[in-house]
Amino acid sequence: MPCTQDPTTATPPARPLPGWPLLLATCAGSGGGSSGSAAPPATTALAARPASTAKLTILTPRNGQTVHSPTPEVRLGLKGAKIVPQTSTRIRPDQGHVHLLVDGKLVAMNYGLNEQLPNLGPGQHLVQVEFVAADHAPFEPRVLAQAALNITP
Repeated sequence: MPCTQDPTTATPPARPLPGWPLLLATCAGSGGGSSGSAAPPATTALAARPASTAKLTILTPRNGQTVHSPTPEVRLGLKGAKIVPQTSTRIRPDQGHVHLLVDGKLVAMNYGLNEQLPNLGPGQHLVQVEFVAADHAPFEPRVLAQAALNITP
């Protein structure tokens, strides 16, 4: 079965996954001839990602905090780097922006350190933030923070 996606043009998932960027494998099929020899597999690796100087923290809500609003505000702390508003392929370890996820779903790509969360139902929710490079891809190692919160009416 032929490949349908060129791994050299693959884009990161909308929701960062724990292993992203992954080494993308390409398909290699046999030529279908009777010699039994197959074409050598093609290999493509993504370019190495730089490390960041950033340290990202969630100031509020605190991990385990009970919140009495369905739309709490997330406040972040960032040291060793700054937020830049533009998307660029010129990667610097001290520049980027923040991806905000709630319960594993991307809800915002921020160019600031404060964000109002979308309407959340009662119960426990997980807020995750990641400082990413100006090209929206993660640094290596990743710069992550998370906090669980409980929403009560």
